[in-house]
Amino acid sequence: MTGTDILILVIAVVCALGAIGAIIFWIVYRARQQRAFKLGMGCFDNRQFSQALRFFGQAEIDWGINIAHKTPKTILKDLDRLDMIVTKVAEAARECGHIVDAGNLQEMIRARKEIWSNRKYLKFGSHSLKAAILERDRQIVNSIEKMRSQLRSIYPKQPAV
Repeated sequence: MTGTDILILVIAVVCALGAIGAIIFWIVYRARQQRAFKLGMGCFDNRQFSQALRFFGQAEIDWGINIAHKTPKTILKDLDRLDMIVTKVAEAARECGHIVDAGNLQEMIRARKEIWSNRKYLKFGSHSLKAAILERDRQIVNSIEKMRSQLRSIYPKQPAV
């Protein structure tokens, strides 16, 4: 084996480990988000709205786009999940006496879903957006992140152990 062959092998192993690491990271992150949402639903059903809000808030914080399998279909599923989480955050917050207007955030989520569901915005033969719509998508992402950050101010803090 030559030095070039070894270098290629090392690069291939590092790339493979990076991909496996991203998948494992995503699985753990998704499981944590799903667990928090499930616990929030249990608390909400039992009318423990402050606890529900804390768990829904954790689910919102842990939400993210699937970095291991980023296709339009998975992006749309992830955005549906965020929309559901935001809806539950708003419901629990209202029950706790907070005034929450999640409408703008949900509108931005719908706008992003519209972009990713429209095949004419995708580059031919890929899962990437065309340059003409890419800037609009970035603006929407920035708006969503800003509104999510503002929403986090109402989440109850984790009780000290």
